[in-house]
Amino acid sequence: MTVNPEIVLRRARQEDRDKVVWVESLSTPNLSYVPHVWDMFLDDMEGDWTVAEIDGEVIGCGKYSILPDGSAWLETLRVVPHRQGLGVGKRLYEHWFEVSREKGVKTMRMYTGVRNVVSKGLAERYGLRMAETFRGTLMKSDPGKVDAEYDFRRVVDQGRATELLMRHSAAWGGWQVMNRTYYKLSPMLCAHLAERGMVYRDPDTESVIAMGARFMPRHGLHVGLFAGDAEACLGFAMQTAVEREIERLHCLFPSHNPGVEESLTGFGFRLEPADFMVLEVHLE
Repeated sequence: MTVNPEIVLRRARQEDRDKVVWVESLSTPNLSYVPHVWDMFLDDMEGDWTVAEIDGEVIGCGKYSILPDGSAWLETLRVVPHRQGLGVGKRLYEHWFEVSREKGVKTMRMYTGVRNVVSKGLAERYGLRMAETFRGTLMKSDPGKVDAEYDFRRVVDQGRATELLMRHSAAWGGWQVMNRTYYKLSPMLCAHLAERGMVYRDPDTESVIAMGARFMPRHGLHVGLFAGDAEACLGFAMQTAVEREIERLHCLFPSHNPGVEESLTGFGFRLEPADFMVLEVHLE
């Protein structure tokens, strides 16, 4: 009879950095961002940055983050290939439910690719269910696409930002995405975006765009929502990316919104090869 080794979870420490980067390099070689968010995750005392050990060696990790609306975002679940199948992911999910109970969090969410049956199956094992599917688009920063001067102005008033964005919530399925973090649109989120300088409007057309980055701002400008004159909104986003020397633009949106997709692809964005899905659970 084979006995699985003991899995020990603990909060990440500064000296774990290289090991966690190693874990990510093996488990998700095509999606690597831990080196860029390490300090941000480590300093997040409201959330939880966890490493998993077997026999004293770090072999996995997972991040529990509290979003502006008080929900939890489950992310960066990584396990080195030769230690997969031992229950590390299950232990992390069980830990996250414990953290939610301690903090009084009522909703947890995560995302994965629609083709990732293992990640989806693990989440469903713990009661998470499909909330929405999303289509992703991206485009390289291109000065040649900036052919006009745009008069978009930053909206700093949180009430005004909430009014501008929430009126378009239904058209965006009640979501907005930055850095593949899927936020439910809410007054709390709108206030958070305004506070961080991520909401802009054109006073002449009342066009509005929310854009920025949760992390790695030089690598990508993330368009969370736009409405009104789509070409002007995306032109302003491109102008901003060029001015800030940002590598590329990203936009993810609910897959049932063909109008948004047409605006993005018409401007020059290309579709990512596969869609994404968000799963959620509501706790008692």
